[in-house]
Amino acid sequence: MRSCAARHPFPGPAQDRRSAGWSIHDTFLKLCPPGKYYKEATLTTDQVSSLPALRVNPFRDRICKVFSHNDMFSFEDVLGMASVFSEQACPSLKIEYAFRIYDFNENGFIDEEDLQRIVFRLLNSDDVSEDLLADLTSHVLNESDLDNDNMLSFSEFEHAMAKSPDFMNSFRIHFWGF
Repeated sequence: MRSCAARHPFPGPAQDRRSAGWSIHDTFLKLCPPGKYYKEATLTTDQVSSLPALRVNPFRDRICKVFSHNDMFSFEDVLGMASVFSEQACPSLKIEYAFRIYDFNENGFIDEEDLQRIVFRLLNSDDVSEDLLADLTSHVLNESDLDNDNMLSFSEFEHAMAKSPDFMNSFRIHFWGF
């Protein structure tokens, strides 16, 4: 188990952590069918991806796929997702989930196809010139592909993200106001 797993992912003193947890719990219950006990209730991917915190995220479908089980979210799944995207989550946990989200074809690597899909989503456009796309993916691979196999293994991705000053700030989503 990771050394950072013991740290509580929510902010501040215990009271703030409890408030954040209750806020997630309250929102989860509002989306659940009436009369369902929260431990037995599930939310659909559509319900979770429509939350304000995810609605405009270009990776919302991948985020939901990675955190759900068979496209359904238990309360624990939602809580886990909020924990990973919290400001207090440790870097190694964030990097692990970022890798899974960006590995679109789920082959265990971030390859050229994955990088192209990332670029399309970040630029919010399918109308990217082939030259620009090739330049961007080539640049990423030149900087991060240490074994020159035209794909990033988890360790190469981890190394690149650890050097990125913006990663920890950009891999955050403020769920339910925290």
